[in-house]
Amino acid sequence: MASNPETPPCPCTDSQDSAQSAYTSLHYQFGMLLGVADFETEQAYHRAKMRLHNQWLHGAGVVRGFGVEASLERGELRVHPGLAIDALGRELHLDADACLNIAAWFDAHRNDPGFAITRETDKVTFDAHVVLVFKTCLTRPVPALAEACEGSGVSTSFSRVFETVEILLRPGRPAPAAAPPYHRLRLLLGLDSPRAKAGGGAGELEPADVEVLAAPRNVDSFRRFAALDEIDLQPPEAKEFPVLLATLSGIQLTTDTTPLKLAAVDVDVTVRPTLVATSAIQEWGIGGGFPGNAGPFAIPGSVSLDLGSSTLKFQVTSDLESASITPSAFSLTAFDPAASPGWSDLVISSSAYDPSTRTVKLQYSLPTGTAKVLRLVARGTGPTPLLGAGFSPLNNGQDFVFQKGI
Repeated sequence: MASNPETPPCPCTDSQDSAQSAYTSLHYQFGMLLGVADFETEQAYHRAKMRLHNQWLHGAGVVRGFGVEASLERGELRVHPGLAIDALGRELHLDADACLNIAAWFDAHRNDPGFAITRETDKVTFDAHVVLVFKTCLTRPVPALAEACEGSGVSTSFSRVFETVEILLRPGRPAPAAAPPYHRLRLLLGLDSPRAKAGGGAGELEPADVEVLAAPRNVDSFRRFAALDEIDLQPPEAKEFPVLLATLSGIQLTTDTTPLKLAAVDVDVTVRPTLVATSAIQEWGIGGGFPGNAGPFAIPGSVSLDLGSSTLKFQVTSDLESASITPSAFSLTAFDPAASPGWSDLVISSSAYDPSTRTVKLQYSLPTGTAKVLRLVARGTGPTPLLGAGFSPLNNGQDFVFQKGI
């Protein structure tokens, strides 16, 4: 796939800035003799600083653009302009559409090792995926001295390094993505699942994950597990750092025509990693700009149910307005499969709040019968929600729901 049709072919260079380049810069002195190595050090320092920032504070993913579409009529795959960052923090850009004839690509790769192809009488079917790889080229040749200080012969050297991308269509499904960093934080926020203990028994979890699951979801836990996760971070080790753009499933090429004809393909761009602008994250984090809208939240793992004393407790991440903690801020129901109707409302006789532990306590009356399920709804919506500091509703205006068999 051509990376930029408007840029003439140029020699490739393996110009890479090492991690050390980010920490070594020139120390200028009056009358100092500067050579090629000095200018390379100067430029590499600034490039490496930016890549270091991108790598560790943003990560790899697509920043904008890079739409991928397939045309059955033209039999081609088209990638639109865009900007991305790879796992080393390098910027990958494309300034013009890049196209690939899928049938021609298949002819060139049909015999590649490990290429899984389903062959039928009149068609072949296979999967593939599109990736970006960072690439640099030397451009703009200019006259140059053949050897330093010779002053006689004149040769030609390239005077520019052009950063671009190589867009590759690769057979099969992409390799599973590496586990994202910050596992403890992701587990705390409910984004990751706990890991089974290596060599442990059934249902036994990693001790580090057990600690996270037992911790309250508050800023202190965030800071603690962020520190532990950060200690585990290591630079990536690989020869290539591709950025996935799309998967192509069910590619069908008819074989009863010459040349082969593209008959079907399903393009999925949602598999790509995406880097969201900090301005969007900021607005999402503060709930569209309303002050105080970042809490409180009910902590799912804190719910305790005591059937003997007919009490239910749960904790919240930040203080509640005591005047909002009334029985009308909750709904408690029981389900009895032997009754008709099966659901019945339970009477909440009292509701209390302990600010020292941020614990809500409900006292209720459980009816006689064969109830099998108890369901609590703590209101973040409706006319009587629980409120926190700044009068922000529970769970950013969403109800907290807890259900348990009894």
